[in-house]
Amino acid sequence: MNTTQIYSIVNSTAAQAMGSQALTVVDTQGLISLGNVVLSSSTNTEAFLNTLAQRIGRTIYRFRSYNNKFKDMIVSDMEWGAILQKVRVAMPSAVADPSYGLTDGTAVDHYVVAKPNANQKLFVTRTPYMFEITIQRETLKEAFLSPEAMGSFIALVFGEVRNAIELSLENLGRLTLAGAISEIGATQEIKLVTEYNAERGTSLTPTTAIYDEDFLRFAIYRINNVIDMIQDMSTLYNDGTMPTFTNKENMKIRVLSGFQRRLETIVEYAAFHDQFTSIDGAYSTINFWQAEQSPSSLLIKKPSDGTQIAIDYIIAVVHDRDAFGIYQIDENVLTTPVNAKGQYYNQFWHEKQGRFVDTSENLVVFTLD
Repeated sequence: MNTTQIYSIVNSTAAQAMGSQALTVVDTQGLISLGNVVLSSSTNTEAFLNTLAQRIGRTIYRFRSYNNKFKDMIVSDMEWGAILQKVRVAMPSAVADPSYGLTDGTAVDHYVVAKPNANQKLFVTRTPYMFEITIQRETLKEAFLSPEAMGSFIALVFGEVRNAIELSLENLGRLTLAGAISEIGATQEIKLVTEYNAERGTSLTPTTAIYDEDFLRFAIYRINNVIDMIQDMSTLYNDGTMPTFTNKENMKIRVLSGFQRRLETIVEYAAFHDQFTSIDGAYSTINFWQAEQSPSSLLIKKPSDGTQIAIDYIIAVVHDRDAFGIYQIDENVLTTPVNAKGQYYNQFWHEKQGRFVDTSENLVVFTLD
Protein backbone atom coordinates (compact mmCIF):
# COMPACT_ATOMS: atom_id res chain seq x y z
CA MET A 1 0.00 0.00 0.00
CA ASN A 2 1.36 3.39 -1.00
CA THR A 3 2.05 5.78 1.90
CA THR A 4 2.11 9.51 1.19
CA GLN A 5 2.68 12.26 3.77
CA ILE A 6 0.04 14.91 3.17
CA TYR A 7 0.61 17.42 5.97
CA SER A 8 1.41 20.12 3.40
CA ILE A 9 -1.87 19.46 1.59
CA VAL A 10 -3.79 19.56 4.89
CA ASN A 11 -2.25 22.91 5.83
CA SER A 12 -2.65 24.44 2.37
CA THR A 13 -6.27 23.33 2.02
CA ALA A 14 -7.13 24.67 5.47
CA ALA A 15 -5.56 28.03 4.63
CA GLN A 16 -7.54 28.28 1.39
CA ALA A 17 -10.77 27.23 3.11
CA MET A 18 -10.38 29.87 5.83
CA GLY A 19 -9.46 32.62 3.38
CA SER A 20 -5.92 33.26 4.56
CA GLN A 21 -4.45 31.93 1.31
CA ALA A 22 -5.49 32.49 -2.29
CA LEU A 23 -6.63 29.64 -4.52
CA THR A 24 -3.64 27.50 -5.45
CA VAL A 25 -3.10 24.22 -7.27
CA VAL A 26 -3.48 21.13 -5.05
CA ASP A 27 -1.84 17.91 -6.25
CA THR A 28 -4.21 15.02 -5.49
CA GLN A 29 -2.13 12.38 -7.27
CA GLY A 30 -0.86 10.91 -4.01
CA LEU A 31 -4.00 11.73 -2.07
CA ILE A 32 -6.75 9.82 -3.90
CA SER A 33 -6.65 6.18 -4.95
CA LEU A 34 -8.22 5.35 -8.30
CA GLY A 35 -8.40 1.63 -7.66
CA ASN A 36 -5.93 0.56 -10.34
CA VAL A 37 -3.43 -1.27 -8.10
CA VAL A 38 -2.50 -4.94 -8.47
CA LEU A 39 -1.45 -6.52 -5.16
CA SER A 40 2.20 -7.50 -4.89
CA SER A 41 3.99 -9.48 -2.17
CA SER A 42 7.00 -7.17 -2.39
CA THR A 43 5.25 -3.80 -2.23
CA ASN A 44 1.98 -4.44 -0.36
CA THR A 45 3.54 -5.17 3.02
CA GLU A 46 3.15 -3.58 6.46
CA ALA A 47 5.35 -0.57 7.27
CA PHE A 48 7.13 -1.98 10.37
CA LEU A 49 8.88 -5.19 9.29
CA ASN A 50 8.19 -4.69 5.58
CA THR A 51 7.59 -8.43 5.42
CA LEU A 52 4.01 -9.33 6.34
CA ALA A 53 1.47 -8.96 3.55
CA GLN A 54 -1.27 -6.43 4.10
CA ARG A 55 -4.77 -7.94 4.13
CA ILE A 56 -7.96 -6.84 2.36
CA GLY A 57 -9.97 -5.46 5.26
CA ARG A 58 -13.27 -4.99 3.49
CA THR A 59 -14.86 -5.89 0.16
CA ILE A 60 -17.68 -3.79 -1.29
CA TYR A 61 -19.94 -5.82 -3.58
CA ARG A 62 -21.19 -2.93 -5.67
CA PHE A 63 -24.56 -3.71 -7.24
CA ARG A 64 -27.63 -1.63 -8.06
CA SER A 65 -30.72 -3.07 -9.68
CA TYR A 66 -31.55 -1.34 -12.98
CA ASN A 67 -35.19 -0.63 -13.81
CA ASN A 68 -36.40 -0.69 -17.40
CA LYS A 69 -37.92 2.72 -18.18
CA PHE A 70 -40.21 1.24 -20.86
CA LYS A 71 -42.03 -1.36 -18.77
CA ASP A 72 -45.30 0.38 -19.57
CA MET A 73 -44.96 -0.84 -23.17
CA ILE A 74 -45.80 -4.41 -22.14
CA VAL A 75 -49.39 -4.99 -23.25
CA SER A 76 -49.51 -8.72 -22.51
CA ASP A 77 -47.17 -11.07 -20.66
CA MET A 78 -48.12 -13.91 -23.03
CA GLU A 79 -46.52 -17.27 -22.29
CA TRP A 80 -48.50 -19.73 -24.46
CA GLY A 81 -49.01 -19.42 -28.19
CA ALA A 82 -46.92 -17.37 -30.60
CA ILE A 83 -49.07 -14.87 -32.53
CA LEU A 84 -50.80 -11.73 -31.33
CA GLN A 85 -54.17 -11.26 -33.01
CA LYS A 86 -55.84 -7.86 -32.94
CA VAL A 87 -59.45 -7.63 -34.14
CA ARG A 88 -61.38 -4.41 -34.69
CA VAL A 89 -64.86 -3.79 -36.07
CA ALA A 90 -65.56 -0.67 -38.11
CA MET A 91 -68.44 1.61 -37.21
CA PRO A 92 -71.45 1.13 -39.54
CA SER A 93 -72.67 3.97 -41.75
CA ALA A 94 -76.15 5.43 -41.38
CA VAL A 95 -78.80 4.47 -43.96
CA ALA A 96 -82.27 5.76 -44.76
CA ASP A 97 -85.08 4.80 -42.39
CA PRO A 98 -87.81 3.10 -44.54
CA SER A 99 -90.52 3.50 -41.92
CA TYR A 100 -91.11 7.08 -43.09
CA GLY A 101 -91.79 6.23 -46.74
CA LEU A 102 -94.20 3.29 -46.69
CA THR A 103 -96.21 2.53 -49.87
CA ASP A 104 -99.50 0.63 -50.17
CA GLY A 105 -99.13 -2.87 -51.58
CA THR A 106 -95.43 -3.17 -50.80
CA ALA A 107 -93.48 -4.68 -47.92
CA VAL A 108 -90.31 -3.66 -46.14
CA ASP A 109 -87.75 -6.46 -46.11
CA HIS A 110 -86.40 -6.64 -42.60
CA TYR A 111 -84.16 -9.60 -43.45
CA VAL A 112 -81.70 -7.65 -45.60
CA VAL A 113 -78.18 -8.74 -44.57
CA ALA A 114 -75.85 -6.06 -43.20
CA LYS A 115 -72.62 -7.79 -42.20
CA PRO A 116 -70.28 -6.04 -39.75
CA ASN A 117 -66.96 -4.93 -41.22
CA ALA A 118 -64.25 -6.66 -39.18
CA ASN A 119 -60.51 -6.06 -39.46
CA GLN A 120 -57.83 -8.47 -38.29
CA LYS A 121 -54.09 -7.87 -37.77
CA LEU A 122 -51.65 -10.64 -36.92
CA PHE A 123 -48.30 -9.74 -35.35
CA VAL A 124 -45.88 -12.60 -35.91
CA THR A 125 -42.32 -11.28 -35.40
CA ARG A 126 -40.28 -12.66 -32.50
CA THR A 127 -36.77 -11.61 -31.52
CA PRO A 128 -34.69 -14.08 -29.47
CA TYR A 129 -31.30 -13.39 -27.89
CA MET A 130 -29.27 -14.89 -25.06
CA PHE A 131 -26.86 -14.16 -22.19
CA GLU A 132 -24.43 -16.71 -20.73
CA ILE A 133 -22.10 -16.93 -17.73
CA THR A 134 -19.53 -19.56 -16.70
CA ILE A 135 -18.92 -20.25 -12.99
CA GLN A 136 -16.03 -22.32 -11.60
CA ARG A 137 -16.46 -22.56 -7.86
CA GLU A 138 -13.32 -24.56 -7.02
CA THR A 139 -10.84 -21.95 -8.23
CA LEU A 140 -13.00 -19.07 -7.01
CA LYS A 141 -12.60 -20.39 -3.47
CA GLU A 142 -9.01 -19.15 -3.47
CA ALA A 143 -10.24 -15.54 -3.67
CA PHE A 144 -12.62 -15.68 -0.68
CA LEU A 145 -12.46 -16.49 3.01
CA SER A 146 -15.96 -17.96 3.38
CA PRO A 147 -18.80 -19.52 1.38
CA GLU A 148 -20.91 -16.45 2.19
CA ALA A 149 -18.33 -14.12 0.63
CA MET A 150 -18.15 -16.19 -2.55
CA GLY A 151 -21.93 -16.42 -2.62
CA SER A 152 -22.13 -12.64 -2.50
CA PHE A 153 -19.77 -12.41 -5.47
CA ILE A 154 -21.77 -14.93 -7.52
CA ALA A 155 -25.00 -13.08 -6.66
CA LEU A 156 -23.29 -9.92 -7.91
CA VAL A 157 -22.47 -11.64 -11.22
CA PHE A 158 -26.04 -12.85 -11.69
CA GLY A 159 -27.39 -9.45 -10.64
CA GLU A 160 -25.44 -7.78 -13.44
CA VAL A 161 -26.88 -10.30 -15.89
CA ARG A 162 -30.33 -9.19 -14.75
CA ASN A 163 -29.31 -5.56 -15.27
CA ALA A 164 -28.11 -6.42 -18.78
CA ILE A 165 -31.50 -8.00 -19.51
CA GLU A 166 -33.36 -4.95 -18.18
CA LEU A 167 -31.15 -2.60 -20.20
CA SER A 168 -31.68 -4.64 -23.37
CA LEU A 169 -35.45 -4.51 -22.82
CA GLU A 170 -35.25 -0.76 -22.37
CA ASN A 171 -33.12 -0.16 -25.45
CA LEU A 172 -35.32 -2.43 -27.58
CA GLY A 173 -38.30 -0.53 -26.21
CA ARG A 174 -36.70 2.69 -27.45
CA LEU A 175 -36.35 1.15 -30.90
CA THR A 176 -39.99 0.07 -30.87
CA LEU A 177 -41.02 3.64 -30.07
CA ALA A 178 -38.65 4.93 -32.76
CA GLY A 179 -40.14 2.49 -35.27
CA ALA A 180 -43.64 3.73 -34.48
CA ILE A 181 -42.57 7.36 -34.90
CA SER A 182 -40.93 6.57 -38.26
CA GLU A 183 -44.29 5.38 -39.65
CA ILE A 184 -46.29 8.56 -38.96
CA GLY A 185 -48.08 10.51 -41.68
CA ALA A 186 -47.99 14.24 -42.37
CA THR A 187 -50.94 15.09 -40.09
CA GLN A 188 -49.35 13.22 -37.19
CA GLU A 189 -46.34 15.54 -36.88
CA ILE A 190 -47.00 18.88 -35.20
CA LYS A 191 -44.23 21.27 -36.31
CA LEU A 192 -44.38 23.74 -33.46
CA VAL A 193 -41.90 26.35 -34.73
CA THR A 194 -43.48 26.40 -38.20
CA GLU A 195 -46.96 26.85 -36.74
CA TYR A 196 -45.80 29.53 -34.32
CA ASN A 197 -43.96 31.53 -37.00
CA ALA A 198 -47.01 31.38 -39.28
CA GLU A 199 -49.31 32.50 -36.49
CA ARG A 200 -47.11 35.26 -35.04
CA GLY A 201 -45.16 36.41 -38.09
CA THR A 202 -41.82 35.60 -36.44
CA SER A 203 -38.76 33.80 -37.76
CA LEU A 204 -37.73 31.55 -34.90
CA THR A 205 -35.57 28.48 -35.51
CA PRO A 206 -35.36 25.25 -33.50
CA THR A 207 -32.26 26.55 -31.74
CA THR A 208 -33.70 29.97 -30.87
CA ALA A 209 -37.24 28.88 -30.06
CA ILE A 210 -36.25 27.04 -26.87
CA TYR A 211 -35.15 30.36 -25.35
CA ASP A 212 -38.36 32.19 -26.27
CA GLU A 213 -40.84 32.23 -23.38
CA ASP A 214 -43.81 33.09 -25.59
CA PHE A 215 -43.04 30.18 -27.91
CA LEU A 216 -42.75 27.77 -24.98
CA ARG A 217 -46.18 28.87 -23.80
CA PHE A 218 -47.49 28.22 -27.33
CA ALA A 219 -45.92 24.74 -27.24
CA ILE A 220 -47.69 24.01 -23.95
CA TYR A 221 -50.99 25.12 -25.46
CA ARG A 222 -50.48 23.05 -28.63
CA ILE A 223 -49.60 19.85 -26.76
CA ASN A 224 -52.60 20.20 -24.45
CA ASN A 225 -54.81 21.02 -27.43
CA VAL A 226 -53.88 17.73 -29.14
CA ILE A 227 -54.42 15.86 -25.88
CA ASP A 228 -58.00 17.19 -25.94
CA MET A 229 -58.57 16.61 -29.67
CA ILE A 230 -57.26 13.05 -29.73
CA GLN A 231 -60.09 12.00 -27.43
CA ASP A 232 -62.63 12.55 -30.22
CA MET A 233 -63.28 9.98 -32.95
CA SER A 234 -61.01 10.88 -35.88
CA THR A 235 -58.66 9.60 -38.60
CA LEU A 236 -56.43 12.67 -38.34
CA TYR A 237 -54.01 11.22 -35.82
CA ASN A 238 -53.48 7.74 -37.31
CA ASP A 239 -52.89 6.25 -40.76
CA GLY A 240 -56.48 7.04 -41.78
CA THR A 241 -57.61 3.45 -42.27
CA MET A 242 -60.06 3.49 -39.38
CA PRO A 243 -61.54 6.25 -37.20
CA THR A 244 -60.52 5.89 -33.59
CA PHE A 245 -60.19 7.82 -30.37
CA THR A 246 -57.89 7.68 -27.36
CA ASN A 247 -59.36 8.46 -23.96
CA LYS A 248 -57.18 9.59 -21.08
CA GLU A 249 -57.14 6.14 -19.50
CA ASN A 250 -55.45 4.71 -22.61
CA MET A 251 -53.27 7.70 -23.46
CA LYS A 252 -49.50 7.81 -23.03
CA ILE A 253 -47.52 11.06 -23.02
CA ARG A 254 -43.73 11.07 -23.25
CA VAL A 255 -41.82 14.35 -23.01
CA LEU A 256 -38.11 14.91 -23.63
CA SER A 257 -36.63 15.73 -20.23
CA GLY A 258 -34.40 18.48 -21.65
CA PHE A 259 -37.48 20.27 -23.00
CA GLN A 260 -39.33 19.79 -19.72
CA ARG A 261 -36.42 21.38 -17.82
CA ARG A 262 -36.60 24.41 -20.08
CA LEU A 263 -40.29 24.75 -19.30
CA GLU A 264 -39.43 24.60 -15.61
CA THR A 265 -36.79 27.30 -15.80
CA ILE A 266 -38.18 29.65 -18.48
CA VAL A 267 -41.97 29.30 -18.16
CA GLU A 268 -43.98 29.13 -14.96
CA TYR A 269 -43.89 25.37 -14.55
CA ALA A 270 -47.30 24.92 -12.95
CA ALA A 271 -49.04 25.79 -16.24
CA PHE A 272 -47.45 22.70 -17.81
CA HIS A 273 -47.07 20.35 -14.91
CA ASP A 274 -50.62 20.53 -13.55
CA GLN A 275 -52.08 19.61 -16.92
CA PHE A 276 -49.93 16.53 -17.45
CA THR A 277 -50.12 15.07 -13.96
CA SER A 278 -53.91 14.98 -14.28
CA ILE A 279 -53.66 12.28 -16.94
CA ASP A 280 -53.87 9.25 -14.69
CA GLY A 281 -50.14 8.86 -14.19
CA ALA A 282 -49.46 8.24 -17.89
CA TYR A 283 -47.03 11.15 -18.17
CA SER A 284 -43.32 10.29 -18.27
CA THR A 285 -40.06 11.95 -19.26
CA ILE A 286 -37.50 10.50 -21.68
CA ASN A 287 -33.85 11.56 -21.51
CA PHE A 288 -33.30 10.66 -25.17
CA TRP A 289 -35.29 8.96 -27.92
CA GLN A 290 -32.52 6.83 -29.47
CA ALA A 291 -28.99 8.05 -28.67
CA GLU A 292 -27.84 9.97 -25.61
CA GLN A 293 -25.49 12.18 -27.65
CA SER A 294 -28.40 13.34 -29.85
CA PRO A 295 -31.34 13.34 -27.41
CA SER A 296 -34.02 14.81 -29.68
CA SER A 297 -33.15 12.93 -32.90
CA LEU A 298 -34.02 9.61 -34.55
CA LEU A 299 -32.20 7.82 -37.35
CA ILE A 300 -33.91 4.53 -38.17
CA LYS A 301 -35.15 2.32 -40.99
CA LYS A 302 -38.92 2.00 -41.11
CA PRO A 303 -40.30 -1.40 -40.02
CA SER A 304 -42.71 -1.41 -42.98
CA ASP A 305 -40.33 -1.00 -45.93
CA GLY A 306 -36.79 -0.36 -44.66
CA THR A 307 -36.71 3.27 -45.78
CA GLN A 308 -34.20 5.27 -43.74
CA ILE A 309 -35.88 8.03 -41.74
CA ALA A 310 -34.18 10.91 -39.91
CA ILE A 311 -36.27 13.08 -37.58
CA ASP A 312 -34.78 15.87 -35.46
CA TYR A 313 -35.98 18.11 -32.65
CA ILE A 314 -38.60 15.71 -31.23
CA ILE A 315 -39.76 17.09 -27.88
CA ALA A 316 -42.92 15.07 -27.10
CA VAL A 317 -45.03 12.12 -28.22
CA VAL A 318 -48.69 11.48 -27.43
CA HIS A 319 -49.99 8.04 -28.36
CA ASP A 320 -52.59 5.38 -27.72
CA ARG A 321 -51.73 2.57 -25.35
CA ASP A 322 -52.15 0.08 -28.21
CA ALA A 323 -50.16 1.97 -30.87
CA PHE A 324 -47.04 -0.07 -30.14
CA GLY A 325 -45.72 -2.35 -27.45
CA ILE A 326 -44.36 -5.70 -26.32
CA TYR A 327 -46.80 -8.62 -26.39
CA GLN A 328 -44.69 -11.61 -25.45
CA ILE A 329 -42.02 -11.96 -22.82
CA ASP A 330 -40.48 -15.41 -22.50
CA GLU A 331 -37.40 -15.99 -20.38
CA ASN A 332 -35.93 -19.46 -19.94
CA VAL A 333 -32.98 -19.81 -17.52
CA LEU A 334 -31.09 -23.10 -17.89
CA THR A 335 -27.99 -24.41 -16.12
CA THR A 336 -25.71 -27.18 -17.37
CA PRO A 337 -24.40 -30.02 -15.16
CA VAL A 338 -20.91 -29.44 -13.77
CA ASN A 339 -18.19 -30.25 -16.27
CA ALA A 340 -16.29 -32.96 -14.37
CA LYS A 341 -13.02 -32.33 -16.20
CA GLY A 342 -13.00 -28.53 -16.06
CA GLN A 343 -14.99 -28.20 -12.80
CA TYR A 344 -17.29 -25.47 -14.16
CA TYR A 345 -20.88 -25.02 -15.24
CA ASN A 346 -22.64 -22.62 -17.59
CA GLN A 347 -25.88 -20.74 -17.05
CA PHE A 348 -27.93 -19.39 -19.95
CA TRP A 349 -30.67 -16.77 -20.08
CA HIS A 350 -32.77 -17.26 -23.21
CA GLU A 351 -34.81 -14.11 -23.91
CA LYS A 352 -37.62 -13.77 -26.43
CA GLN A 353 -40.06 -10.94 -27.00
CA GLY A 354 -42.49 -9.92 -29.70
CA ARG A 355 -42.89 -6.24 -30.58
CA PHE A 356 -45.57 -4.56 -32.63
CA VAL A 357 -46.51 -1.23 -34.18
CA ASP A 358 -50.14 -0.62 -35.17
CA THR A 359 -50.40 2.47 -37.40
CA SER A 360 -54.21 2.48 -37.19
CA GLU A 361 -53.92 3.68 -33.57
CA ASN A 362 -53.39 7.33 -32.63
CA LEU A 363 -49.84 8.67 -32.40
CA VAL A 364 -48.79 12.34 -32.56
CA VAL A 365 -45.21 13.64 -32.59
CA PHE A 366 -44.28 17.20 -31.61
CA THR A 367 -41.10 18.66 -33.11
CA LEU A 368 -39.36 22.02 -33.13
CA ASP A 369 -39.32 22.09 -36.94
